Amino acid sequence: MSAKSFELLLQTAFAPEKPQVFEEPSTVVYQQLEQALRNSRAQGGKVAEEVGFRFERLRLGVAIALIKAYARLADNEGAKDVLGLLQEAVKAKNTREIDKIIQKKIGLFDNLYHEIFVNEQREHLLALFEQILDATSKEELDELILEGLEALQEIDFDAPQPDDDDEPLDEDFLKSIQ
Repeated sequence: MSAKSFELLLQTAFAPEKPQVFEEPSTVVYQQLEQALRNSRAQGGKVAEEVGFRFERLRLGVAIALIKAYARLADNEGAKDVLGLLQEAVKAKNTREIDKIIQKKIGLFDNLYHEIFVNEQREHLLALFEQILDATSKEELDELILEGLEALQEIDFDAPQPDDDDEPLDEDFLKSIQ
């Protein structure tokens, strides 16, 4: 897995916009985790705090990419709120701060699950998002980056999305409420 795949995931999720997720280039975020892991091995695992923080930043970046793609597919205010929360958390300076930001608004995640049943692509993106939240290793993130990239490349973001409000109402239902 490479930093380039992570960068491509973000670019694909945000296209045609330029992703503004991190202050530094996304490739640097990936490389910082790799460097922290190397340092940890060299020092007998004594830099766990740094590894944890770098892992969380990468995980947040992947989560942001998936939620951004989800928001592009769904006119779901909840997705936009979660995206904002994740973008706020990625600016944190340590894992405790990330946890504090997320925990303060944890209820926002419940709103992601409205209306997903009408679109397989949205369901798949949310399933990947859940796997990102459960990931515990760089190797898992690497696999999910590739899987997310593959999923995003299969989505035609320019195709008209079905709008549930456009469906005609059932005539019998209309008569029953009058």
